[in-house]
Amino acid sequence: MPPLLPLLLLSLLASASASPKWDVYALVKMKAALLVPATSTALADWDPAATPPAHCSFSGVSCDAAARVVGINLTGMPLQGGVLPPEVALLDALENLTVAACSLAGSVPASLAALPALRHLNLSNNNFTGPFPTPAGGGPYFPVLEVVDAYNNNLSGPLPPFGAAHARLRYLHLGGNYFSGAIRESYADLAALEYLGLNGNSLSGRVPASLARLKRLREMYIGYFNLFDGGIPQELGELDSLVRLDMSSCNLTGPIPQELGRLARLDTLFLQMNRLSGEIPTELGDIKDLKSLDLSMNQFIGEIPAGLANLTSLRLLHLFRNHLHGNIPEFMADLPHLEVLQLWENNLTGHLPAGLGKNSPLKMLDVATNHLTGQIPPDLCAGRKLEILVLMENGLSSPVPESLAVCKTLKRIRLGKNMLSGSVPARLFELPDAGEQA
Repeated sequence: MPPLLPLLLLSLLASASASPKWDVYALVKMKAALLVPATSTALADWDPAATPPAHCSFSGVSCDAAARVVGINLTGMPLQGGVLPPEVALLDALENLTVAACSLAGSVPASLAALPALRHLNLSNNNFTGPFPTPAGGGPYFPVLEVVDAYNNNLSGPLPPFGAAHARLRYLHLGGNYFSGAIRESYADLAALEYLGLNGNSLSGRVPASLARLKRLREMYIGYFNLFDGGIPQELGELDSLVRLDMSSCNLTGPIPQELGRLARLDTLFLQMNRLSGEIPTELGDIKDLKSLDLSMNQFIGEIPAGLANLTSLRLLHLFRNHLHGNIPEFMADLPHLEVLQLWENNLTGHLPAGLGKNSPLKMLDVATNHLTGQIPPDLCAGRKLEILVLMENGLSSPVPESLAVCKTLKRIRLGKNMLSGSVPARLFELPDAGEQA
C-alpha cells in the first residue's frame, strides 16, 4: 500500500467520525495497539462488541451528554510496549488525552495535531521516540491546546513549532528528552504560558532574550544537559510573574545580570554547575521572597554580598565550589528560616558567626575546605533540627561544644583536619555515621 493511502483513509474516516459509533471504533483500534501482547488483562472492559453509550463506562474513558468521548486517562496502566495508533484522531471530540507512565513506545501519531478539541495532552514518563508531531501542510496544528506534558521520553529532533497561534497554551513541558537545536524564538509569542520546561535535552544556541515577553510565566526550567552559548539575558529580569527559575548545568558563562534582582516574586533561583563568573550581585538581596538560592559550582569571586541579609525568607543557600573570599557575614546567623547552608571549597576566612543556629531551624551546615579559624559556635543545634555538620579542613581551634553531644537530631559530623582542643564528647561516636566524624 503506498504510504499516502493510509493517511488518505484516515482523513476520510475522520471526516465521518462525528458520532459515538466512530468513537467505539477508535477505542477498539486503540486497545488493539496498546495491548502488547494481546493477552494482557489491561483494558479488559473495553469490549469490542459494545454499543453506545456503553463505551462511556470503559475504564479511563469519559463522555459528554451526547456519548462522545471527551477524555481518556490511562495513567499508570501497564501497557508495556504498546503504541498510540493514528486512529486516535477519529476521536474528534477528545479534549483530554492522558497516557502518563504507561510504558508506551513508538512514535507520537502525527494525527494528534489535527484533533480540533484537544486541550490537554499528557504523554509523560513513557518511551516515545522520534520527533514530536509537526504541522502537515496547511492543516490545523493543535488549535486549542492548553497543556502539553511530554516529560521523560526519548523524543528527538527540533522543538515543536508552537507560537502565536497557540494563544491558550499555558503549560509546556518537554524536558527529559533528546530535543536538539535552539530554543525557538516563537516561544516568546506564547502569551498565556505559565510553565516552560525544556530541561534535560540537547539544546544549544543562546537563551533567547525574547523570552522576557512571557509576562505570565511563573516557572522556567531550561538547564541540565543543554549546552547554551553565552550567558543569562538581562532581559529575563522583566519576567514579573516568575516564581521559579532553574538554569542549572547548561554551560552558561559571564556574570549574573543585576536585573534578576527585579524578580520580586521569585522563590527559587538555581544557577549551579555552570561557568558563571564575576561577583555575586548584591541586587539579589532585593528578591525578598527568595527561599532557595543555589549558585554553587561556578567561578564567582569576591565576598558574600551584604545585600543577602535582606533575604529573610531564605531556607537554602548553596555557594560551595566557587572562589569566594572574606568572612562569612554575621547576618547568616540572623536569617530566621535558614535550614541549609553550604559554603565548602571556597577561600573564606575569619570565624563562623557566633550565633549560627540560634535563630533558625538549621539542618545542615557544611563549610569544609576553607580557611576558617576560631570557635565552633555553641548554638548550632539550638533549633533542634541539626542533622549534618561538616567543618573539616579549616583552622578551627576550640573544644567541641558539649551542646553537640546532646543534639539528638545529629546524624553526621566531620571535624577532621582542624586544630581542635580537648576531647571529643563520647556521644558523637554513637552517631549513625560515626566512622566519618574524624
